[in-house]
Amino acid sequence: MKKVIYGAAALVFAAMMVSCGGKSSTLITKGDKSKLDTLSYAIGTDIGQGITSQMPEMKFDMKAMVEGAEDALYAKVEKEDKKHDEALDVLQNFFSMEQPKRMQTLMAEIAADSTKAEQDHDLFADDKERKEVSYAYGYDMGTNLRNARLPLQTYWFTKGIEDAKAGESKVDGDAAYKFIQNYFMVVRPAENAKASEEWLAKTEKKSGVQKTASGLLYRIDKAGDADIKPRATDIVKVNYEGKLKDGTVFDSSYERGEPIEFGLNQVIKGWTEGMQLVGKGGQITLWIPAELGYGAFGQGPIGPNEALEFKVELLDVKSADASAAPQAAETAETPETPETPETPETPETPETPETPETK
Repeated sequence: MKKVIYGAAALVFAAMMVSCGGKSSTLITKGDKSKLDTLSYAIGTDIGQGITSQMPEMKFDMKAMVEGAEDALYAKVEKEDKKHDEALDVLQNFFSMEQPKRMQTLMAEIAADSTKAEQDHDLFADDKERKEVSYAYGYDMGTNLRNARLPLQTYWFTKGIEDAKAGESKVDGDAAYKFIQNYFMVVRPAENAKASEEWLAKTEKKSGVQKTASGLLYRIDKAGDADIKPRATDIVKVNYEGKLKDGTVFDSSYERGEPIEFGLNQVIKGWTEGMQLVGKGGQITLWIPAELGYGAFGQGPIGPNEALEFKVELLDVKSADASAAPQAAETAETPETPETPETPETPETPETPETPETK
């Protein structure tokens, strides 16, 4: 499904760390009207100014948009968000079908009359369409921000949008952008590093948890076959569940309904090291520091400097050499069959001399 482009720095950064789970976020709060939350207000301002500057011909119903954003931010979603799917359908239809046609007509009118400008026009057919698209736009925007696990205060977030749209922002666009950039590039990584360190220190004290020289924490929940433990070069077949430190499940073979198979040297360092500690048929829980995981940049729903928890069942172990052998046998060239010696040429039969003519 095609995503709507908001033209806002906040949503660009948020899109880089969208959670797959889509569940409700405990980080979303109403906020205190008497105390400005700069992050929430800056994000709202950035989005509002992006809409105003990049889509002047779109006369959104801001009340409906804010309502959609708040509904999404507070939504309690376990797996699939059907309401979000419906919102995307509305946006897909409008921005892929209706808006391009109307924009083409508008550009033709402006070309014919230079006194006209985009901001003087309205691409919505009527108020019903305006409200429907505005709500869907807000709901999609709120969903992306909720899934990015940002500590948003909805009062200041929505006020930022409204103030920007009305041209009454407390901060200008450049200041809002720099604040958001600093949050994602400096503040959030530092907060994650501190929180991850504290979480791992607390986890280390749990019964049965052990620590390796690299800093990996693990607990053998079921030993498995001690004689069949994978090497770093082996291929393993596993079922697993990955969680963030707040308990959010970001990846699970159980949810997909089937195990996965991969080379143990093709995954993060924490997996490569940890899976060698358990035998075939066993189960292990790993607590992986960021330096053994996705590092200072993170990936998708995994934030920068974020420690992770994995519960893994080791179903099978295959030697990489053994797995490669059948393939090598298939691709190996068949020895050439010795050439059959050529049969010696039969000597030519001498020509019979011509019989002399009778005189």
